[in-house]
Amino acid sequence: MKPEPSSSARSAPHPHAPLPGSLGAFGPGTRIQHYELIRQLGSGGMGTVFLARDTRLGRRVAIKLLHTQDAQFARRFILEARTTARCSHENIVIIYEVGEANGSPYMVLEYLQGQPLDKLLKSSPRLPPSRAVELMSPVLRALSCAHTHKIVHRDLKPENIIVTDSGTIKVLDFGIAKVLQGDEHRGETDPRALLEGLRLLPVPGTRNESLHLTRQGALLGTLAYMSPEQWGNGIPVDHRTDIWAVGIMLFRMLAGRHPLEPLRGPQLMVTALLNEPMPTLRAVVPDVPVELASVVDRCLLKHKEQRFPDALAVLRALEPFLPGRFVHEAGLDESPYAGLGSFQEADSARFFGRARETAALVNRLQDQPLLAVVGPSGAGKSSFVRAGLVPVLKRTGIPWESLIIRPGRDPLGALASMVAPLVTSSPTLEEDLRKQQQITAHLRLEPGYVGAVLRARARRERRRIVLFIDQFEELYTLVPDARERRAFTACLSGIADDATSPIRVVLSLRSDFLDRVSEDERFMAELSPGLFFLAAPQKDGLRDALVQPAEMAGYRFESPEMVTEMLQHLETTPGALPLLQFAATRLWEARDPSRRMLTESAFQQLGGIAGALATHADSVLAGMSSQERALARAIFLRLVTSERTRAIVSLEELRELTRDAEELQRLIDSLVQARLLVIQTGNKATGASVELVHESLISGWPTLRRWLEEGQEDSAFLEQLRNAARQWQAKARDSGLLWRGEMADEARRFQRRYRGELPLLQRAFLDAVLAQATRMARLKRGFVVGAATLVTLLFAAAAVALVFIREAKQEAEHQAVIALRAEASARNAEFLAKRSAAEAEERLAEVQAKELDRQEAELRALEANAQVESTNEELLKKNAELVKAVQRARWAQYLANQALRGAEQSAQQARLARAEAERLLQREQERTLRIQSTLGSSFIETLR
Repeated sequence: MKPEPSSSARSAPHPHAPLPGSLGAFGPGTRIQHYELIRQLGSGGMGTVFLARDTRLGRRVAIKLLHTQDAQFARRFILEARTTARCSHENIVIIYEVGEANGSPYMVLEYLQGQPLDKLLKSSPRLPPSRAVELMSPVLRALSCAHTHKIVHRDLKPENIIVTDSGTIKVLDFGIAKVLQGDEHRGETDPRALLEGLRLLPVPGTRNESLHLTRQGALLGTLAYMSPEQWGNGIPVDHRTDIWAVGIMLFRMLAGRHPLEPLRGPQLMVTALLNEPMPTLRAVVPDVPVELASVVDRCLLKHKEQRFPDALAVLRALEPFLPGRFVHEAGLDESPYAGLGSFQEADSARFFGRARETAALVNRLQDQPLLAVVGPSGAGKSSFVRAGLVPVLKRTGIPWESLIIRPGRDPLGALASMVAPLVTSSPTLEEDLRKQQQITAHLRLEPGYVGAVLRARARRERRRIVLFIDQFEELYTLVPDARERRAFTACLSGIADDATSPIRVVLSLRSDFLDRVSEDERFMAELSPGLFFLAAPQKDGLRDALVQPAEMAGYRFESPEMVTEMLQHLETTPGALPLLQFAATRLWEARDPSRRMLTESAFQQLGGIAGALATHADSVLAGMSSQERALARAIFLRLVTSERTRAIVSLEELRELTRDAEELQRLIDSLVQARLLVIQTGNKATGASVELVHESLISGWPTLRRWLEEGQEDSAFLEQLRNAARQWQAKARDSGLLWRGEMADEARRFQRRYRGELPLLQRAFLDAVLAQATRMARLKRGFVVGAATLVTLLFAAAAVALVFIREAKQEAEHQAVIALRAEASARNAEFLAKRSAAEAEERLAEVQAKELDRQEAELRALEANAQVESTNEELLKKNAELVKAVQRARWAQYLANQALRGAEQSAQQARLARAEAERLLQREQERTLRIQSTLGSSFIETLR
């Protein structure tokens, strides 16, 4: 849902006018039933729009809260909105629910992600006719549905038309204008009310000049798109008011301006003058087709009875101007179908079924410089870009230039071959090759060079450039060097580096190769926002791709059942689009020109969709000789990689499959004529290359599948053989690059089982490998014989050595007896030493015990000293207490004296005890000295 206008013109206060703070209770986190408001998207004179989440269904919605305190108006609004909600159409915004909260009526609508049409028109004010009609057709379909339900929009304008990110065009605000006006059977205003409203409008030329005209707060429309009956001339307003707005928008798209330019604001009131006709389109833009101009002019007739009767009539009048509808005329012999080949830009007129996806991709390109169209094989990615995106870009009115390359085996060389003609031109092939090699080397050092060249060209030519990298998966299937792949992606990053740049890069990539892109983290990060997933066409898209090209050529299918049967089969078939194109091409070839019809009998003879491709390919093989079939088998197998994808192979490399180059050329020409192969002629610097016309051949042709399964064991080996032979040739056939060991053994086994033809280079490499292996085998046999002779000589030497060994053994035994005797003597000496050591340890233990006793005695003496000191301290305290107590208690003096004498005796005893301890300590010290002296003498005697 797009945001509401930021402001609008208002008249004097009225019951419906917004009151200050009337919606102040609503904000992020507020709940309205099971809806939780997230944030405000916009606000206008009619109400405020919030983004909200539906907590019941788990989806995001838009909630529009209206500014009003009029209960009658709220009831009428809810009733009208419910009526509008019943109008269900893919091009009309969906109204999920209506209700009332805190006295404010509200609507719950689908949340649309995209941009309004007026933003597209600002970037390209004047559109080509086909593009303008392409944009307005969905709007007319929406109007037709609404008018059927008797709902008139009454405020149709580019701001109310959204181009979503998915490519769908949605019309907003259906029914609201009808609710907000008075009696629908009268004119919108009387002249006095109108003039009163005009006084409140902005001055022409100001930024708000396109705001709404109001009367007593009621929305009447937007000045630039209001019909004459909306300007107050008493004429009732009906659905033809919307047809007028369609005419204004078409005029603006085709001419780049409003019909009444330079009139603005109140000056547009001249629209109400019925006797003053509107300017004709061709008077402003003479190059517009006459028929298209007449349609626009009829929409802008002031008398509504003279306009188209309904929106469906306008749509039918515009359909011939849709893209591709007026390019081909009925009765042309050219097939309107592409067969198995990809659609090219020149085939855009017959490219159907992808309109929505194309619009979505064009929308994404405006803000995203790097895009990747990702889809399964057979989804039509290349055709979608070449025949869908590029032509639509060129129809937008903006000058676009398209450049297309494929990575191939030399992706940097492909970029260089594209850039070289843009920089300089050379008269000779040698000069071209030299410059391309220089540019290729330069790209490795300066990956931003390509982007600089393209941007300079875009500025110089005043145009935009879209670079299409087709078959991007070839970067991983054909380029084994990861550094080469990173250099290529670095160049692409330098091209698509900013959304403001005039350069866009679009890749087509098979979805099963998407994970390979992540090897370059920087490029993957830049590519991730631009991933565009293209699924196989749905049933409606397939129907358009099948039926509309035939109708464009003036033909039709004989029966609807025939179309239904084809679509039912294709719905469950991988790669449905190329199979459809091929089957339709075969049907076209068997058409009935007299009845201008694609017949059911031809379809049955074709074998239906399933048998069309296989039948055709098998019929081509059936017309070949056995030798040609064998060579065709080798060609097809060579054109399929080990990963079951198409391989691009140079014509020179295919010529190595056989010595008869003329026979090979004739066979390739016949397969190209049969639409099974395609040849890319290349340019001066690159030779011609050959590939399968489409990957659906790999999965849809049973014969090729059988060949691939039979050669499953050899396919990986052949791929290794091709790469190894190519490197061997590039290094001047360096013998160091020849296979050895297990690979040489595998080569020998392959040679014994393989019955097909190999290119000369591969055969030469294989022969060199086998020759080297033979030489190595001979050397190995010589080595074995020499080794056996050496072993015999060693045995003889060993026999002679046994005699010397026996004598040495006897001598060793004699020496062993002598050693045993010496060992016994050593054991006796060791025993005596151990006994002496034990006695010494006993004596030492006694000394240590006595030492412990001495230490304990010393500790007791220290404790006694401490006790004496403690006693002295206590005595001093007591003396102090006694001195203080003498004056208070004389009778205690006797007791104190006795206690003093007792204390003195204790002190004397302590002194005696201390003296006795000192004597004991001295005696123990003397004893210890004597023991130490005795031990020393004993130890010396022992040593002696």
